Amino acid sequence: MACIAPVPVLSLLANPNSNRNTPETLTLTTTEQWLVSSLSSSPTAVSLGALHALSLKTGLCRRDTVLSHLLLHFPSPSSSLLLLRSLCSPPDSPFPFNSLLSFFSRSSFHLHTLELYSILRSLSVPIDPSTLPPLLRSATLTSCIAAGFDAHALAFKTGLTDRLPIATALIRFYFALGRPALSRCIFDRCRNRDSVLWNTTIVGFIRCREFDVARKLFDEMPPIDQNIASWNSMVDMYCNKMGDVEMARKVFDQMPKRDFVSWNAMISGYARVSDCNSARELFDNMPERDVLSWNALIACYVQNGFFAEALQLFREMQGFDEVMPNKVTVTAVLPACGHLGALDLGRWIHGYIKRQCIAIDLQMSTALIDMYGRCGCIEDARKVFKQARKKDTFLFSTMIEVLSMHGMADEVFSVFNYMINEGIKPNDITMVGLLKACAHQGLVEEGLRWFNTMEEELGLSPKLEHYGCIVDLIGRAGKLNDAYELILNMPMEPSPVLWSSLLNACKIHGDVELAEKVARHLIELEPESCGNYVLMSNIYLTKRRWKDADGMRNLMKEKEIAKKPGCSSVEVRNQIYEFFAGDRNHPQCREIYEMLYRVAARLRYKPWRSSDLREKGGDMKHKHALIHHSEKLALAFGLISTEEGTTIRIIKNLRICEDCHLFMKLASACFGRKVIVRDCHRFHHFIDGSCSCFDYW
Repeated sequence: MACIAPVPVLSLLANPNSNRNTPETLTLTTTEQWLVSSLSSSPTAVSLGALHALSLKTGLCRRDTVLSHLLLHFPSPSSSLLLLRSLCSPPDSPFPFNSLLSFFSRSSFHLHTLELYSILRSLSVPIDPSTLPPLLRSATLTSCIAAGFDAHALAFKTGLTDRLPIATALIRFYFALGRPALSRCIFDRCRNRDSVLWNTTIVGFIRCREFDVARKLFDEMPPIDQNIASWNSMVDMYCNKMGDVEMARKVFDQMPKRDFVSWNAMISGYARVSDCNSARELFDNMPERDVLSWNALIACYVQNGFFAEALQLFREMQGFDEVMPNKVTVTAVLPACGHLGALDLGRWIHGYIKRQCIAIDLQMSTALIDMYGRCGCIEDARKVFKQARKKDTFLFSTMIEVLSMHGMADEVFSVFNYMINEGIKPNDITMVGLLKACAHQGLVEEGLRWFNTMEEELGLSPKLEHYGCIVDLIGRAGKLNDAYELILNMPMEPSPVLWSSLLNACKIHGDVELAEKVARHLIELEPESCGNYVLMSNIYLTKRRWKDADGMRNLMKEKEIAKKPGCSSVEVRNQIYEFFAGDRNHPQCREIYEMLYRVAARLRYKPWRSSDLREKGGDMKHKHALIHHSEKLALAFGLISTEEGTTIRIIKNLRICEDCHLFMKLASACFGRKVIVRDCHRFHHFIDGSCSCFDYW
């Protein structure tokens, strides 16, 4: 782009009588002042051309103030640089260059900053202490080693290395370059140090993971320079870099003053070590909280599986008008909604995102898909997936995982093929979702084909999770010995999950002999896990081996292993209600049980027909206990608490039993309700007396 050519000064010079102070009547000094004043008043493109022409005509374009204002008002960085290159002789001082260097660097025009410095050097313009800091900042951010070295050499030659802004910028440059020794050398040679220099050096050593040096520097730091930023650096170092929360807390307690950064760093530190109680205690003791404080504690709860607490905290946050949930907040809360099945709240958050015009990026799209999928609302998950402007491997993998949980194998392969056609490479998580879909639908040949060719076709070596999917796939298909041989010949140590999948397959197909072998492995690996004993006891019960079943139960008692209670939750009017087997703590307990017995009567339900009867002899007491399973109570509560035709969504912490599975099928037909149950293994959509799993789960 050519520089703005000299043009007639137009109205500025056309009518000398229009203004007593027209440029023709002014002295050179007052003309310079008039030019600066005119340039300072945001001139238009036309008037800027006229002012440029006047500065060239009068020779004032070489004056510091005039040239600086011209450069800063040019329409683009390139045109400003072109103007400098067109100068016949350099300006009187580096002031115009300094102004433009600072502007370019602050505006992230880092390549233009480097080019401007090159022009400065080619014109042999002298430098001053303000010239090098913006140049070094841009050299640091662009990793331009040559410019940084040249600036250091020039600073050394001109005796400016002791100037604090230059020393600080050089220290940052060498830390970014991965040369902490040079940064330390500059620091040691700097005679006068301020808090910025100290903090820059300390933070640099922390980032280079030289924690002992950083702490030593902090201890050597004069008390007058130990400001809140330096204390925060120590807290952050111990919390997030070293994982030493106890030491971080000692530093935190010693701080003379604290700000939001101090408190939030400690809360995040406790989150990293799963100490939610200490994090909450700090949060409650904060004199003031900003949105980062709320986000830190919400993330702490979500990361450690306290999803109900995270949602409760989010609701509390909405009671403070001065704190508005932001992008980080909603992205952290959405997984909690998904895990608890809080669809109403998840939809409210989605609406909030739209109302606040929060940009939905890949991370948020993925969180929304996961939330809708886990809440059983596959339609909305599909909508978010289709509306996502950009799609990456993680987004595709999440959609595949969601469809897999719902047993939609055909759609899984459709999305997978779309992914391949878009040129997006699948990863390990993608293949886990694909293989799970095959396992849920019993697609043995398809699953084995992908498992055997994933390394050759996709460059992905099978991991433990992939072997687990195949063991589940062929085990539930009845190929128990093949599954057993696969586990024994795996290239890695099999996990308890694999053995547990095979044990469940043994229960489905009634293979007691193999089940006993598998159970021995499981109990050796997880001697305190109640599920292994219960599952083996149930296998004995199905074969009417009462003594062996009693033996497993007695073994649990001897080891003081309690059976994990079944728990089901259902969302009604934006509230999550939990039920345990035989639960009588709900305020509407009487109405719930009345509805449950009314449903059982209409279904002509007889629990003793269930193959899931788990007690010797099937006495009446334990036969009737089956009707009090948690998912049945959740269903009864849903029926009395929602309008006719409303879908009832239930989240179960264990696998749904055969008795409850049959109960849900019959109830969906009898009451004309769609019932969606998410157990620990997959989703079940009960509609008109049938289930989406086709009784294969």
